[in-house]
Amino acid sequence: MTSHVRKQRRLDSLLAHCIARGVIAEQGGIDQAIEAYGPRAERLSKWEALRTTAKVTPKASRVAGFIVMWGVAMADEKVDAYSITEYQRYWNENERQAYRLQKEFRELWPELETPNDLAGQIVDYLRSHKVSKRQVATLPTTLKVLASS
Repeated sequence: MTSHVRKQRRLDSLLAHCIARGVIAEQGGIDQAIEAYGPRAERLSKWEALRTTAKVTPKASRVAGFIVMWGVAMADEKVDAYSITEYQRYWNENERQAYRLQKEFRELWPELETPNDLAGQIVDYLRSHKVSKRQVATLPTTLKVLASS
């Protein structure tokens, strides 16, 4: 069952992916999460699910915002890949804060070194749609991305 879960790919909002990954990271990884919650989270009561989701949502929101901002910068500069240094420069971000965000990203997306793959989906969306600044702010909750679950 674990290998099936690892290979499954889902189209869901970026924030939903980050929250799900936050719940898994909270337990120390997919195997520990399956052990604690069951293969389909059947051992997780509604109250425990709500409590756990509330606990991981702040980090998940920061990571989702980080990915969107990474994608916006890539789209604006018309590049296919970015580095943390380029992200920091583009957004005039404090070095320590940029690396903190990168660390949180890697905690939720350990298979990815940078958000380039996810941000590429954002770049594609921004190139094919006329998006206002207000709409960019909603992308973590509205934009569906394809990611490993």
